Amino acid sequence: MNTLAVGAHSTRARGSFVLQFLGAARLLDARWFQILFLASFLSLGALARDFALTGSQVWLTFGSALATQAAWQWGLNLPGKRQWGGYLSVLISSFGICILVRAENAWVHPLLACAAMSSKYLIRSGPAACKSHLLNPANLAAFAAWAWLPGAWLSPGQWGSESLAALWFIALGGLVTQRINRWDVSLAFLASWSLLLGVRLWWLDYAWNPGAAMWLQQASNGAVLLFAFFMISDPMTTPQRASVRITYAVLVAVGAFVWQYLLFKPHGLIVVLFLASWTVPLWNWLWPQPRFQWREPG
Repeated sequence: MNTLAVGAHSTRARGSFVLQFLGAARLLDARWFQILFLASFLSLGALARDFALTGSQVWLTFGSALATQAAWQWGLNLPGKRQWGGYLSVLISSFGICILVRAENAWVHPLLACAAMSSKYLIRSGPAACKSHLLNPANLAAFAAWAWLPGAWLSPGQWGSESLAALWFIALGGLVTQRINRWDVSLAFLASWSLLLGVRLWWLDYAWNPGAAMWLQQASNGAVLLFAFFMISDPMTTPQRASVRITYAVLVAVGAFVWQYLLFKPHGLIVVLFLASWTVPLWNWLWPQPRFQWREPG
């Protein structure tokens, strides 16, 4: 009886610890989960498997982004200049830049980081209730690297379509989008993108094998899932009303499909999201909704 009692007490203690841990996790800013996730994939996907990215480029990216954010916050004398919460999004954007962008030199990454952080303060629009920066910083940096900077290119596919990578993206990405109430955007985009890819393979009359494998690789590779869970789901740069942002996600998927598979041009997701972002203020003007706010632990 004593052994059973001790075992029952131990089970209750473990259960209580798990509940306490989950309760504490719910109080954390959702951006900590994004940082944990992106850090793991930068380490495993980029640094361990893609030797075109150097350690100095990584450190210069983070240093430039953090310094730029501090300069703007202190230069504009913003109320939150002394709070660390404003720097969490900077870390997320820095990880995104390091994961996506490659360059032949050391100056491209810090330049992109500086431009991406500055865009949050220089390129803003929208009605008063939901005025915010227009461009997702990592998306802007990726587009600029591809379109404007010599000696720079995008490397979005270093994870391939390995099932472990996909599971991590879906599990942690889903956790983050649920925490920031943007799971609808991610799912709408993934469903539309996957459907379009499937219809294309069917139209081209691919057999089940290798058609199914091709569809899985195109629909669930690391770059697509990164885009779905950490770029198009950005709560500051997507329409604020739920029904509108679902439509927005579907249109981005259609536009990217046309760009990449009908016009045969590269990086459809990055390019089309960059272009679509300029329309977000119009969506918010037509269908206003109060702007999303990151909730600090309290």
